[in-house]
Amino acid sequence: MLFAVPRVALIIPCFLAFVALPASAGVLSLINGDRVYGELVLVEKEHVIWNSENFGQITIDKSKILSLDTDKDLKIAGRDEPCALAGHRREQWELYCDEGEGWVMDFPAIDRAEPYINFVGDPVIFHGNVSASGVFENGNREREDWDVNANFDVRNGDFHHILGTQYQNQNNLEVDGLEKYRLSYDLRWIFAEKWFAAGNSAFLHEEARNLDLGTTIGAGLGFLFFDTDKSALSMQGGLSSLTEDFIDPVLSEGQNKRYAAGRAAWDFRYKFEVGPEVYYNQELLQSLDTGDDYQSNAEVGVRTPLVKGILMEVKYAWQYDNTPSLESEKEDTKLTVGVGYSW
Repeated sequence: MLFAVPRVALIIPCFLAFVALPASAGVLSLINGDRVYGELVLVEKEHVIWNSENFGQITIDKSKILSLDTDKDLKIAGRDEPCALAGHRREQWELYCDEGEGWVMDFPAIDRAEPYINFVGDPVIFHGNVSASGVFENGNREREDWDVNANFDVRNGDFHHILGTQYQNQNNLEVDGLEKYRLSYDLRWIFAEKWFAAGNSAFLHEEARNLDLGTTIGAGLGFLFFDTDKSALSMQGGLSSLTEDFIDPVLSEGQNKRYAAGRAAWDFRYKFEVGPEVYYNQELLQSLDTGDDYQSNAEVGVRTPLVKGILMEVKYAWQYDNTPSLESEKEDTKLTVGVGYSW
């Protein structure tokens, strides 16, 4: 037997269900059973930043998250188009992008995801640091040494612009005014989740090595293992074109002024929860024309915060050229202690 249900009896339960729904468009479910209503701000390598209705903006470790639901389109690193999150269960995200095909991504492996509207509206992130050290002596020994470094990292969506500058000056009774300055620019385009195309260039003047101007321009591919505010590790390889003009050509007879080289580079940094940040980077250039013609440079250092923004830096720099100019050593090393500022 069928009974006619009054229309108002259907409307009232639907209205009550609608009223019971939270006003926010997202919910974060934790493994302890808590549910936090609000909006997604940012997903990074180790945590999620969430704008809670009751507590404001909070940061939660990924290991504590059971699921994340949001109705906002997301910008995933390595993808140009907005992606919709169809489901999240502990370790995986199910995503649908403009192509219409669904794909699954490991949640712990996501380096960066944010609402697409935020990505379009405020895409520029700027970081950098400046450090300086000096040695000044008067009396029995006269000596003036300067070592100044400045590094800038500008990120615009999937494009990273990395600019480095260095100036050194050594002046004493035995050596009169040996200068070194270096300017480098690297461009990274993250075209996939972990992969990026890399372009690199550098300009170097170093009087101690008889180098008036050395120019390096290259391109290649890189792999980004991880990149967060706390730590980063990347490796890249490619081809470079090197041009070298010497101060005294007689001391550099037989050396190629222009040649192609294979390039490999790696970059690592790690910031402890309380205390210093350590970093290590190295570059290797191998001539494709002559097997004996190769060079490498590396830096390893520690930055220790003193007060907010101000830090002390201890750095060891190593440089090796297997075919140096006459009267020049193959290996150069330098240890510096200085102060700096980071932001």
